Amino acid sequence: MSNLKSRILRNVLSNWATYGVDIVVAFFLFPVLVRSLGDSDYGIWTLISSLTGYLGLLDFGVRGAVTRYVARFHAETAHERSGQVASTALAIFLAAGALAIATCVLLAFLVDTIFQIPPGQRTTAQYLVILGGANVAASLASGVFGGIVVGLQRFDLLSGLGVGITALRALAIVLALKMGYGLLTLASIQLAFSVAGGLANVWLSFRLYPELRRSFGRPDWKHARLIFSFSLYSFLLHVGARLIYYTDTLVVGMFLPVSFITYYAIGGSLIEYVRGLLSGVSTTIAPAASALEAQRQMQQLQQLFLQSIQMVMLVALPIGVAFLTCGGTFISLWMGPQYVETSGQVLIILTLTMLLSAANHPTVSIALGLGRHKPLVLVLLAEGLANFALKLALVQTMGIVGVAWGTAIPAIVRNLAFLPWYARRVLDISPSTFVVTSWIRPTVGILPYALVTYLVNHYWPAPSFSVFFLEIALALPVAFLPLWYVSFSAEQRASHWEFAMSRLPMPQARRQT
Repeated sequence: MSNLKSRILRNVLSNWATYGVDIVVAFFLFPVLVRSLGDSDYGIWTLISSLTGYLGLLDFGVRGAVTRYVARFHAETAHERSGQVASTALAIFLAAGALAIATCVLLAFLVDTIFQIPPGQRTTAQYLVILGGANVAASLASGVFGGIVVGLQRFDLLSGLGVGITALRALAIVLALKMGYGLLTLASIQLAFSVAGGLANVWLSFRLYPELRRSFGRPDWKHARLIFSFSLYSFLLHVGARLIYYTDTLVVGMFLPVSFITYYAIGGSLIEYVRGLLSGVSTTIAPAASALEAQRQMQQLQQLFLQSIQMVMLVALPIGVAFLTCGGTFISLWMGPQYVETSGQVLIILTLTMLLSAANHPTVSIALGLGRHKPLVLVLLAEGLANFALKLALVQTMGIVGVAWGTAIPAIVRNLAFLPWYARRVLDISPSTFVVTSWIRPTVGILPYALVTYLVNHYWPAPSFSVFFLEIALALPVAFLPLWYVSFSAEQRASHWEFAMSRLPMPQARRQT
């Protein structure tokens, strides 16, 4: 278990390093984009990105299947089967990429009739759709190789690559904006870096898994059936997730001026960054779960699941509570006071949803790693459809705040009614254990921090970012210490402390004493 902990910790920290850079870059880049482009152009950029992002569903869950089977076959030293899975997946992705481009060419002729695009920006929007399709195609074509690296659990290398690409892409965007270029140049930059990242993933895959090169051959129907037996349900999960999390912008663009998308994106993007941090934990679990299943270690699987929930709550709660108590101050300092009222309401609603849904991340990852994700499909699809219908109904009476409530209400129902039952079905963990671990203990532990941050923001609101982050930093011990003692049992604290101490770079003789 110690080696498994080390590997997962390395992967989680690597993912967090990538997301940390993403968040820092976005923190500085977001206001630059909005101020350089304006609310309307930025709304178009976000709208087209969301629209073409749906073509990522042409992945059909194949990348997840590659991760699962490469992890499994590599553990079983069945390298020839890994190569056959990878070559078959590549053929599927190339076909999907061609379909993405063709679809975007068609969408380019329809975009101004579906959404409220200002007349002077329709041609730009059409070209953005086509470039977005090419970007999706490049990402799909390289997806198999990213799946291989994840299957080998080398998140550290993948994260290092991601950090470099994120930094260079941000630099290129800032330079383009300073030189007066607009949306089409930004889309071209995105495409160029997608291609570069894909080529780097190809190199990494063959470097890490040299046996793969020798077994990489022609695609075959047998392995296509194996891939789709897993990926079909994974694909439907992604459809449900898209309906839940990524229809907001489309609904706003259909019924409101595109400038309103910017107001929604301010609150929504902050929640998206937190989900990225939580995914930094959960994405490392699926290949580890696959390996543990192959070794038939059920007890370790249960421990992995519960400890993953504790970890995501340890991350989600301090950030979420800060959004609830200080979010308006943050938005004012970050984007300007004109965004506080509307974007602040969106942020509060989506934060409550995120906190309740945090435990969903490890649940889905474990289910995918074990190939036990089929029961999730109907539930997430039903939530996605209810989510979309509520957004359509509420946007016309409540505006973008109604869109946020359309996301929140179905998520609350699903998390309270379904997740505890599902944890029992997949891992034989009682609903009471799930509820106590996921929500009750962490909520009790975070209450002192919630009180402190509320009082500080109420009586001493930060006049600058430096003061804001200083106040949050000083309050963090009030969050982590109670969470550490309330969320983790004495045995878990001792185990984690011993593990942490064993990883410190100290002389062996001192360790033994």
